[in-house]
Amino acid sequence: FSPLAIMGLSLAASFVFLPPELPAKSGAQASKNIVWDQRPAKLPGGGVTRPFLWFPAPEGTGSRRTVIFFHGNAEDLQLIEADLQQFGQVLKCNLLAVEYPGYGLCSQAKGCQEVSFEGVADVAMHALLYCCHVLEVDPSQIILHGRSLGSAPVLHLAKRAYDLLHWEIGGIVLQCPFISIRQVAADYVGLAGSLLVPSDCYNNMAALSLLCQVPPGCCFVPILILHGELDKVIKPYHGRALLKKAIDLGHPSIEGIFPANATHNHWSLREDLVKPMNTFLDKHVEGWHEQANWLTGDGVSFRCF
Repeated sequence: FSPLAIMGLSLAASFVFLPPELPAKSGAQASKNIVWDQRPAKLPGGGVTRPFLWFPAPEGTGSRRTVIFFHGNAEDLQLIEADLQQFGQVLKCNLLAVEYPGYGLCSQAKGCQEVSFEGVADVAMHALLYCCHVLEVDPSQIILHGRSLGSAPVLHLAKRAYDLLHWEIGGIVLQCPFISIRQVAADYVGLAGSLLVPSDCYNNMAALSLLCQVPPGCCFVPILILHGELDKVIKPYHGRALLKKAIDLGHPSIEGIFPANATHNHWSLREDLVKPMNTFLDKHVEGWHEQANWLTGDGVSFRCF
């Protein structure tokens, strides 16, 4: 990158990433669901000890299918722990949640205290390696779920996993995703103000387009887009534009669901998330339905997240 580009990305990071203030007492430090891990330094994202939230599948399911969850902005693992535990229980799968550099426990951990785009990419790869190398989950049984801000590292991780490791991810769920950070800025401050944001700053449209360019002999990664019609933070036209782009590029296994009553942060757990996810993944991910029972959790209201 040129010095100007580096300065632009540094400026963008300062307003893209908004960690919540740490409470006086960090209860997540004592949580039995927090795991710390370090991958070997020779591996992508290795050499740094990082925290994750880990929820195994409900007892008795024997499930190997695993969701790696990337949360939205202005929240951390401590704030969403209870919601994620409920999500994993109803979805009946393993769930590993990623913390971003500079957020929550990462703000106190050597090597991941400062937030950056590169740091987020590294922790994303670390999470995938942890699932495959430590938990021994096959990449084909891993679903990358990115909510809001988390949609960007998810798309980049799926491409990076194939380019570096030749791993084909089982599927992707994008919940209230955005076209690009520049387009989000345009929604709030107008086109002129948005030009201060580098065009390649978390450009999901470009990242999605790359996933639609599949080498011969490889499979398309199934992608589900979920976007609430009442979302005022990232308006649903973002999700629809991403869906249309992938369809126009010939992606055969992408679908979009736009729940009528969902906002940016409030969804019905069963109707808006679990039911459409299981219906989609059952269709596109081998073996998903065999371990699923998504008729539980009916009527549960879900603050997401």
